[in-house]
Amino acid sequence: MLKNIGILEIHYHIKFLHTMMRICKTKNTTVTVFTTKELFSRIETYLDDKSKYKVILMDEKESISSFLKKVEEICNEKIDILFINTIQTSSLDLPHYFGFKPKTKMILTVHTTNHWLKAKFTFNSKNLFRTVDTNLSLIFIRKIILPKFDAINVIYPPIKNYILKNTDYKKEIFTIPFNFFDKSKKISYISNDNKIRFVIPGIIEEHRRDYKASLDVFEKLFKKFSKKISLYIVGRPIGAYGEEIIERCEKLKKKGYEVVCSKKFVSEKKYNENLTKCDIIFSPITVRKKGSTGIEEIYGTTEGSALPFEAIQYAKPLIAPKEFNIINELKSSSISYDNLDELEQLLTSVITDRKKLAKLKKNALENSKKFSLSTLQKYFENNVLNIK
Repeated sequence: MLKNIGILEIHYHIKFLHTMMRICKTKNTTVTVFTTKELFSRIETYLDDKSKYKVILMDEKESISSFLKKVEEICNEKIDILFINTIQTSSLDLPHYFGFKPKTKMILTVHTTNHWLKAKFTFNSKNLFRTVDTNLSLIFIRKIILPKFDAINVIYPPIKNYILKNTDYKKEIFTIPFNFFDKSKKISYISNDNKIRFVIPGIIEEHRRDYKASLDVFEKLFKKFSKKISLYIVGRPIGAYGEEIIERCEKLKKKGYEVVCSKKFVSEKKYNENLTKCDIIFSPITVRKKGSTGIEEIYGTTEGSALPFEAIQYAKPLIAPKEFNIINELKSSSISYDNLDELEQLLTSVITDRKKLAKLKKNALENSKKFSLSTLQKYFENNVLNIK
């Protein structure tokens, strides 16, 4: 008997929506997608066959509450399981879901674990509005929103372990990831210039990654290995910090070093091309963050990051700070560093030892196969479809 799956995303997680659509569509399911025109226009390029899915689009002038009422009516008629990919942790978004309770099983993807399951009230004298908003959101989440759901999903397995050890959440926790490895895509590339291509993916923003320290390290490496390496920074700059990083890159280029960056938005096509052609993904990610909410989240432990999934999607070795929690499946194709001196030493060892690089790349391909679409669909069918 066919199970009817619904997926709701009206905010921003495009790649995750694509992942959910692909994983949930099996021979035993139908999939209905509830989203906006703008989001669906961006996801269409990823889809192998749009006709596999029924799509319900939110009208441009339609309110969120009105659209959710429509979603609820459709779910009551024919949806067995509804995934909600994103509910923002703000009192501006949460109230839309107060009256939303379709007669179907519902699974929410939790992106910021501490905010949803562990955080206590906060106080920030410098931002009273955000303090009030955060504290209201905590009340809304615990008393109204979270009890509606039959289970939650987290995109990174270590987050499930954190929840089990550090919270009192008692319902089912699934681990459908942010992305998967598509073995039909081209994943290897041999450059004509025989250079090792390092790529730092993602928008250039101060709180996300430490670009300044990374460029310090690469400037030292360029002085020693300028003909052996290139650095691609694949993301647009944000604010004064982003512009400063671009200026630094331009100075390195004037010295004759191969540094590639962009002052504008990087298209999906260009982004995919750069990730496909690179040899190693490097991310000097800022692991701990405490924004205006005052609630700390830890990438790789309480909050997911695209970082490991890009390594999986493109079957590339990964370099990241040691504090980032790399899953066991990727450890043989990953390099972790504690400080900048260690980072420089580790990068030097990869540049000077091509056999080491070859082994990392071979391991990356084997590791990515563990996250193939067929493997994740089996997990979905054996676990999620049997939700009680």
